[in-house]
Amino acid sequence: MARKKTWFDKLKGMFRHGKPAEPEDPFGYEGPEGAGENGVANTCGMTCFEYRYIGSIGGNSYSYELSFDTPPVFSFEGMEYPFEKSSIEVDEETAARVAALYENHKLWKWDGFSRSARHVLDGDGFSLALRFRDGKNMYAHGSNAFPNGYPAFRQEMEEIFQPLRERVIEIENRKIIEKGVSGKVTSVLANFIQRGKSGRDRYELFVLGPDVRADNAHIQVKSESGAIFETESFNICRLLPDTEDFFAKVDALVRKYDIMQWYGWDRAAEDYNNEEWFQISICYEDGSISAMGTEHPENYEAFREGMIRLMKEAAERMKPEEEETE
Repeated sequence: MARKKTWFDKLKGMFRHGKPAEPEDPFGYEGPEGAGENGVANTCGMTCFEYRYIGSIGGNSYSYELSFDTPPVFSFEGMEYPFEKSSIEVDEETAARVAALYENHKLWKWDGFSRSARHVLDGDGFSLALRFRDGKNMYAHGSNAFPNGYPAFRQEMEEIFQPLRERVIEIENRKIIEKGVSGKVTSVLANFIQRGKSGRDRYELFVLGPDVRADNAHIQVKSESGAIFETESFNICRLLPDTEDFFAKVDALVRKYDIMQWYGWDRAAEDYNNEEWFQISICYEDGSISAMGTEHPENYEAFREGMIRLMKEAAERMKPEEEETE
């Protein structure tokens, strides 16, 4: 049996072969790590807290800002939303919770952090800027690199700001709903996909104006229930005759069931694995309506049935003599 190496054997090996090579850094981290243990807390109190999440390529980015005015004001802006920065007043208790983040997570240790991983081509990042009553500032920034304690900080911060963010979005959505949409329909996306106990049917539709693309409509159906379509599966992508007539009928359904009220809907049912998932995006010359989720809004069943019947009419006009089947 081979003798187990002792620490002395390892030490002798180091003298023979030299110091072990430093482990490679596959991510290519570079940049200052901030003040760390040399940082000094600012006890003057904050005047402004600004946080920005920088999403991956093509992903969501958003920003939170809280100014410690009287009353305090929270502002939110997000890449996924059509409105610019929007603000609401908040109570002093909420402002105090935000201020406590500085002490809870010893954020003064992050001052000057500006790290990046130069070998990472995607991913995410953040920036944090704090302003204090004595006129001083602190700043930290990372691109695929984060200071010690960042996950815990972000979790607590999101617990504070998420309800405020939802309030802002609800206010802005209500403005859009009240304005409504006008002009003709220019495109339609509608998906109704059953899951678990809800069934196994799938209805997927995408239609553009014929001036945009020659094969302007795509309809994919998997009907096991036979409720509206016969029990069949097919996938068609070709020109939809009378596109304007189809768009007009979609608009009639939108008006009949007041689908504008669905704008911004994105909710998961409690038993979401056994509820049908839906997604709609109906674009007009001026405005659009988008909604999705496994919890269903008012008039859902009636609108769903109307859309699937329109899908069936369109499929019958689009199908070639020999159907394309899956």
